[in-house]
Amino acid sequence: MRYCAIEYALPSKIVTNSEIIQEIISRSARCLTQKALDLLACRLDELFKKSVTDVRYHRAKNERAIQFGIEAGRKALESANMSPNDIDLLIYVGVGRGCIEPATANVFHKLLKLDKATCFDILDACASWLRAIHVAHSFIKTGMYKRVMILNCEFNFREYVNFEFKSLKDIEFNFPIFTIGEAATATIVDDSEGDDEYYASFRTWGGQHNLCKIPLPHFSEYSDGELRKEIPPLTFFSYGEKIFRFVFSRLCKHYREDAVLNSFKHEIVFSHAASDAMSDKVVKSCNLGAEKAYNTHKRFGNTVSASVPLAMACAMKEGKLRNDTNAIIGFGSAGVSTAWCKFKFLT
Repeated sequence: MRYCAIEYALPSKIVTNSEIIQEIISRSARCLTQKALDLLACRLDELFKKSVTDVRYHRAKNERAIQFGIEAGRKALESANMSPNDIDLLIYVGVGRGCIEPATANVFHKLLKLDKATCFDILDACASWLRAIHVAHSFIKTGMYKRVMILNCEFNFREYVNFEFKSLKDIEFNFPIFTIGEAATATIVDDSEGDDEYYASFRTWGGQHNLCKIPLPHFSEYSDGELRKEIPPLTFFSYGEKIFRFVFSRLCKHYREDAVLNSFKHEIVFSHAASDAMSDKVVKSCNLGAEKAYNTHKRFGNTVSASVPLAMACAMKEGKLRNDTNAIIGFGSAGVSTAWCKFKFLT
């Protein structure tokens, strides 16, 4: 399989850590004492530094999520020198969406005029894009579809954020969302004449589903138990330190136990941009080579399922990802799932 195009679109508003902290303190003032507010501000600053979070892009008042998905899709078609009719499958991936039914792919199918394509969604939290790559690769190799576009539109900040801290303890589950950045990406793939040496491995620990979630109003009907007693619907929460510790140990173990991955001579490493510090820790523990790691969290924050394609697009523009480059992707995602993928990047 070859990558015909990987493009992205970003909103215009650059948001700094200090802006986030100021809004949290302002919104939490009615619940906390001044002493508690001062401690909260210090703790937030420490966590941003620990995760190497610097800036993230969010929508300005005159911007809508959908426009960036359209922009990324059109840019990908142009880069691939393709018309909309050249695409025969659209997979929409990720958390960002406006409805549960129908598939969000239908909206972009219409707007991008992909009249000859069929479409569906894949949702697996931050791992959605990599899951879609795996599905697309299988479809292409069996000949079921020739050209596949994978599109995401990850605009998930103010829709699900809670700026009000009622207690200093809230930071345990209410910090990670403040590292979220927004982005849309579009990837187009088709068959390749050469061998892409593709291999992927996924593992899941469903028992950890309660560590990170955006619950619907009736989520208790589908839950077997949560870590918190009261969980407001449509509000993101994530036990950041707990999920990071769990993912780190399982992700490293996953890599070490896989002989196919161990024997692959990679030249660049991409990872989910939940934290550059976390990514560097995995790279070091798995002896992947610090000089080969390509991180984007400091520049864009955690862009959810857009993080890896965004990183790959940037690496291409910088000349660090070229045709015939041996690449490896390591991933941890809410659920909890871990994933590794190795391939020769073909264009």
